[in-house]
Amino acid sequence: MMTKRNQTPGNKAPVKLTAKPKRPTTKAASKTTPVAKKAASKKRAQAKLVEKDREQLVAEAAYLIAQQRGFNGDCALDDWLQAEAQIDMKLFS
Repeated sequence: MMTKRNQTPGNKAPVKLTAKPKRPTTKAASKTTPVAKKAASKKRAQAKLVEKDREQLVAEAAYLIAQQRGFNGDCALDDWLQAEAQIDMKLFS
């Protein structure tokens, strides 16, 4: 066990440094089955794919909105937000 002296001049007693206590773990929590790992990995890949597809749909919808108004003005953000609302309504309702 390591000891360290306090930095105050009047106190010369050593201070013992101890490691943090380990958190108890259960066997079930510490072991993840290969099937569970593969399923989680597949879900993450699908989520990325869905987000990529959604972004493409929103971009196309925003372009069509801008085209309908004749590409006039600086409304790209408004077009994008309107397109997101449209696509999300179609995807999630």
